[in-house]
Amino acid sequence: MNNSIVGLVIAIFIIGFVLFSIRRGRLKEKYAILWLLVSLISSAAVIFPEPIFKLARNLGFEIPSNFLFATALLVALILIFLLSTDISKKQRQIENLASEIALIKNKLK
Repeated sequence: MNNSIVGLVIAIFIIGFVLFSIRRGRLKEKYAILWLLVSLISSAAVIFPEPIFKLARNLGFEIPSNFLFATALLVALILIFLLSTDISKKQRQIENLASEIALIKNKLK
């Protein structure tokens, strides 16, 4: 089986899985946009590999696969950072809610 076909099938599967997860309420739209964007860019790279090869050469990568790994690492780091900031925000909200509940319980006594 051709590598391009395998890559395209995987990207389509990820798009379908993301849409299914949104529909079931398991994935927020905010995160779904990131995953859909990554899947669509991956699909475009599989269908039209020449621009990726040219970009890799222009950026000084000798082998296009090194460029793809570096790009994947960068995307993963960005996603981790975005998720970390969201977790921090949720943690602050939880702490504020716990404080408010404690104050309300104290007033009820």
